[in-house]
Amino acid sequence: MKTFGQHTTQEPQVSKSDKLTETSPTLEFKTDYTVRHNSALTEDPNLTWQSLLQEAPDLIGGDEDKHAVELTGFIDDSISSMSGEVALDPRDKKHNGSKVGIQIILPAKERIKYATAARAVIKSDPDLTLHSISGSRSTKDFAFEHEDLDKYVYVNTRPDGKSGGGATADPNELMTAALCTLTEFDKVNTVEEMDALIEKVKGIVPKKVEGYTSLELEAMDNDYGNLAQAVSAARIIIKKGYGGASKVYLTAKAWHDDVSGFKRTKYGMKDFNASDFIIKKDDTYIGISLKKKKSATTVDPTIINNSLYALLRKSGVDGAPAVADDLELAAGEFYILIVKAAAKLQWKDRNKKGTARKAITKDGDPYLNKSTMKELGKSPRFPGITTKNWKTFVQRIPNEFINKQLSSNTSTILKPMADAIVSEAEIFADILLEIIVKTTLKELKSVNFEYALVTGVGRMLKSGLVVETGSFLSVDVMATKLDELFKTGKANMSLNLKKVQAFDKGATAAIVHFDLNIGATKIADLQLRYKGNFQSAPSFQAQLSKEFKEALK
Repeated sequence: MKTFGQHTTQEPQVSKSDKLTETSPTLEFKTDYTVRHNSALTEDPNLTWQSLLQEAPDLIGGDEDKHAVELTGFIDDSISSMSGEVALDPRDKKHNGSKVGIQIILPAKERIKYATAARAVIKSDPDLTLHSISGSRSTKDFAFEHEDLDKYVYVNTRPDGKSGGGATADPNELMTAALCTLTEFDKVNTVEEMDALIEKVKGIVPKKVEGYTSLELEAMDNDYGNLAQAVSAARIIIKKGYGGASKVYLTAKAWHDDVSGFKRTKYGMKDFNASDFIIKKDDTYIGISLKKKKSATTVDPTIINNSLYALLRKSGVDGAPAVADDLELAAGEFYILIVKAAAKLQWKDRNKKGTARKAITKDGDPYLNKSTMKELGKSPRFPGITTKNWKTFVQRIPNEFINKQLSSNTSTILKPMADAIVSEAEIFADILLEIIVKTTLKELKSVNFEYALVTGVGRMLKSGLVVETGSFLSVDVMATKLDELFKTGKANMSLNLKKVQAFDKGATAAIVHFDLNIGATKIADLQLRYKGNFQSAPSFQAQLSKEFKEALK
């Protein structure tokens, strides 16, 4: 078995089924888990034992937005008497570096009752934590954190009277899925032709698509940009022989019973099979992991988004969880220094005014407010911050100050993280290669299941619709190419020497760049970076390299 460094032990893993057995309501003794669930039942009668015994899914990697929708869908399914339409909140202001915005559409009179029930579900689940909300929205909305998400999830309940007005959703996946039921369709250029195609798609959806919401259906109207990308993706899927689908299953909220058997778990990832929708044609199924971009020259969307600590802790590699613990401890020690540095600047500013102050943001606000300074204690030791509570302080410091420290401080925490990755390059390479390419999904061929990465390319301009050729990369083709490349050498990872790293002199960004290779061939460009929430681990993001995509042609 592969082992990280000197660490040779690993804590025993407890499966979800083991947890359910241990916490069955028929047991005579009470555990903390059963106490939590009993209190949830008392708090809200809309909950049942059956729903509460289901735990929120483990998450690692993939798309955080999609995971947020999935988790909110899990909460929605746990509420027996009410149900809302769950979707990513389309309003930009509802998302930032530390949160994902989700909306749930339901009758206005049920919003407070629903939010109360949702909070009870969150409190009862060991993997979910309530995130506090203040102000007038605190009774109608709810927010939560999940151990494997870097951002917290803010759920905005919206009255169904707004449907078709302010509340919308991204219809791209639904548009693409419906178009894949056709074997061909005419080019569209004029607004009239675009509207006609959208109407055709809306007629197909109720008959041949499972797992959609009415919100997604309504959002299609006049969304010509998404239509361009959907047309691009659908055309390449049809060209590869998967048009004329008899049924298409969307997976964002839940997997339909017809296709749930294709789900796979690996490295702790419940969504290792990352299909956004699954096409059924005759007796064959193909899962499509769908991405979109505006033009061929635009940077490719990231394929993965994996928390470093979660990846290590759920990799199944001996010693990897201990490495994650060591890195997280080191991160805490580093951020204590960052908080103290901000506090020292603030302390020096106490008798200064105007431009003489150093510890102020671009908006002129102090780095730390008076109550936080009081919690930290006297300068210069600031004994109030410790390795146990540093996360509560680091979230109060402006990101601009932290990013500057991460990219200009040569002792940045990203340096030991990079060193740990390079020292165990082969193990990291093996894990990341499998998460990116997912070659083990080839095993599903025995049950007539295929898998492909598809990118739709298009945009709407004043001159009309621009639809470019989409990209279709099947797991079969990629796996075959990898087998060829493995004859030339092993999988490995190295720092990208052409990039300025976060710990290099002159760095302007808190990013560490890596190359993921097999032998001398680069497979993917990787970045290790924080995503705005410095309480959590930095994440790996990846795009397939130009070299690998050329080799697949």
